[in-house]
Amino acid sequence: MVFDNLLQTVVFGLIEGSVIAVGAVGLTLSYGVTRFINFAYGEFLTYGAYLTVFLAAGVFGMSLPLPVAAVVALVLVGLLGVAVSRVFFEPISDRGALPLLITSIGVSFILRNLLQGWVGVSAKQLPIPLLRRQEYFGIRLTHLELGVVVAGVVTMLLIHLLLQRTMLGKRMRATSGNRSLAEVAGIDTTDVIRQTWFISAAAGALSGVLYAVLFAPFRPGVGFEYLIVIFAATLLGGIGRPYGAMLGAFFIGLAMNFGSTYLSANYTRAYAFIILVGVLLVRPEGIRGGEF
Repeated sequence: MVFDNLLQTVVFGLIEGSVIAVGAVGLTLSYGVTRFINFAYGEFLTYGAYLTVFLAAGVFGMSLPLPVAAVVALVLVGLLGVAVSRVFFEPISDRGALPLLITSIGVSFILRNLLQGWVGVSAKQLPIPLLRRQEYFGIRLTHLELGVVVAGVVTMLLIHLLLQRTMLGKRMRATSGNRSLAEVAGIDTTDVIRQTWFISAAAGALSGVLYAVLFAPFRPGVGFEYLIVIFAATLLGGIGRPYGAMLGAFFIGLAMNFGSTYLSANYTRAYAFIILVGVLLVRPEGIRGGEF
């Protein structure tokens, strides 16, 4: 029985780690290319979840199947990320990290209040029926929980292929390493940054959709609240290090679930915050020191 509970806790930690990993990779891709921490990133999670709900419910005039609604939401949030970058961040990109950081906090408030003014504060949830957990090799899971893990793994694989096997990935790595040198080499770094914003925002939206699948209902502040968990994973893995972010995310997911199971479920996100503070104090560069 003790072993079964332990194994079940590990599995739940890996499931939530998949959600965190998708969000953390999106955030660290953005930081790796732009070199500033975007506090508005949590709103991309929120918009991804809400747009999926609205598209599936037919709010915009046509009800879409849930998977299709999720894909459309990812594209729309990706475009929102590019628009936010062009309107708010590109005009001040040469003024240093602090103005960008403060601006991102302001953008976060703008996006959150726009959404809250539109939808109110009432909780929403995806149109997903209640499912009973099935047993797989002694582990009890729903098909949706299994699907979240699969979506996370596929996303990690796609990010790996993007960075290692595509021309855009090589340009992203070059821009991250030295933007001036990349421009001398003929790389359109502005275009690379915009494409990175699209990918980063879409990854954030996917993380929001996966969160909505696991943890219903949710409210307009969910992305900002969950951002601390994503920050913890990103910093643990080494900010700007996509593979480190993946590793850090699963560690945070396990820590949160072990803490909730064996200590207290009242402080689930506090465990992530404790790890975040500990990393900043002991190893600010994170557990992975590799390159972007």
